[in-house]
Amino acid sequence: MGIDRGLTHIYTGFGKGKTSAAFGLALRALGRGNRVLVFQFLKGGGELSGEAAMLKAMPGAELVAFTDQRHPIFCKGCDTGRLKESIGEGFRLASDKARSGEYDLVVMDEINNCMKEGWLDPALVVELIRNRPDGVELVLTGRGCPDEVIDAADYVTDMNLIKHPAEKGIMARRGVEY
Repeated sequence: MGIDRGLTHIYTGFGKGKTSAAFGLALRALGRGNRVLVFQFLKGGGELSGEAAMLKAMPGAELVAFTDQRHPIFCKGCDTGRLKESIGEGFRLASDKARSGEYDLVVMDEINNCMKEGWLDPALVVELIRNRPDGVELVLTGRGCPDEVIDAADYVTDMNLIKHPAEKGIMARRGVEY
């Protein structure tokens, strides 16, 4: 099917729903016969989330999750040098695949966090936005998206945190938060 004119979406902010919004768009694209690629940065080292497990099993979708990437707040003694190296390698692979013409929608989940933490140069992401094929829709998620990336995007949604169950000590629940 394909997408006539690919645009760039950013889902950022401190509220819940950035990844969920991206996966919802991926499901919509699959439902219209488009080919979908999802890269999950910083979510490795554990079981795939429910939405990632389902997407991985769907025809027309490909999911890449890096088992050696975990945000240091979740990984005591994390080697941030190695993490930065892995993120760079992952981004190069994601960029190559986004430019390949094989996919209509490419999601880079948590890539904004990688830039915010200084593990990925935002200029590389801006370059990808400006030089991807016309028919590729690009989605970038995560907190703290840099201004230069926001400026290069077409859609920008800031998920604002107003209230969250964690404030009451309620932990993430399987099937709802992951």
